Amino acid sequence: MEKKKNKVLWYDNSNIITSAIIGLIIFIIILSQSFAVNNELSTILIFRDIINHNINYILVLIYFIFLKFSFGKKYFNYLNVFLSLLYLIFTITSFLSVFQSISIINILSLAIKVILFIYLIHTMFIDTRYYKECKLNKSPFNEFSNEDYFCALSVLAVVLFLFNLFIIKSYDGAIISLLDTVYVILLARYIYLYKDYLDLKTFVKLKENEKKEEE
Repeated sequence: MEKKKNKVLWYDNSNIITSAIIGLIIFIIILSQSFAVNNELSTILIFRDIINHNINYILVLIYFIFLKFSFGKKYFNYLNVFLSLLYLIFTITSFLSVFQSISIINILSLAIKVILFIYLIHTMFIDTRYYKECKLNKSPFNEFSNEDYFCALSVLAVVLFLFNLFIIKSYDGAIISLLDTVYVILLARYIYLYKDYLDLKTFVKLKENEKKEEE
């Protein structure tokens, strides 16, 4: 029973999820560059690919690597602000891409970025002063549950991958698209677990206060 439980609940372990994200991002960066080399792309094109596609992953990778050290744990809230600002920038660039070329792929990609940004600031900001300063505690987006955000991101990521399969003509592109999909789901799961932890902490505090009042 214990073995079965551990097999089922691996996705509820934040340490495993963060390690998986770090490994996945490193794998995506290495694989995408190896594909570029195998396709005999020029040095300029490879560098451009790093800037356009992998720079986002590199910045997120820095965030998750810091979490593995005492520095990241000490300045966890600041790192969360950093990650949220990153996704604000990603959202803006994705929004501009929609204006440059309106397509279902760009729209789905924008939707994922927007939801991730909203999910991040409504979760990762809770333990910071910005949560009340920005009046996020009164935000209408709090009406959506933790499960709603996670499911929406997972479904959109899979739908985007399926649409990409119709457009991408190379095997290399399909593999990278699949890995991008897994990344979105893992990142959404990471945020989900942190929100679940915060909800549990709030619940415990309420129970303790009720117990004190009864005494």
